[in-house]
Amino acid sequence: MVSYAAENQLVHLLYARGYAVMRAPRSGRVGLPTPDLVAIRGKKVLVIECKSRKTGFTVEREQLEQLKEWKRRTGGAAYIAWKRTRLGLFLKLADVIKNKGNVGKKFAEEYGIKIKNEE
Repeated sequence: MVSYAAENQLVHLLYARGYAVMRAPRSGRVGLPTPDLVAIRGKKVLVIECKSRKTGFTVEREQLEQLKEWKRRTGGAAYIAWKRTRLGLFLKLADVIKNKGNVGKKFAEEYGIKIKNEE
């Protein structure tokens, strides 16, 4: 489950930082694996799966594999973005895969990259 508001906030944050951002809502998908967001700036590509939860969660194996495939096809960087109350974090796909898709507070504190709202 992801909050539309949290996802939309990330879209605007990345856009303000110079990325062209495309959101792919689940309801509009065409039966192919797609991440929640694709952000591109120059040759830098980010593929992002968004989560908005107060507590930890597990990313399904299929979702991890789909994000991994997008990373392979684009040559970009793949992340799980986790919005927790006021704190937002990027978690590298490789770290989440190593942890079998399990994301909790301790894991996020150790491996997360803080998403800062200021420019």
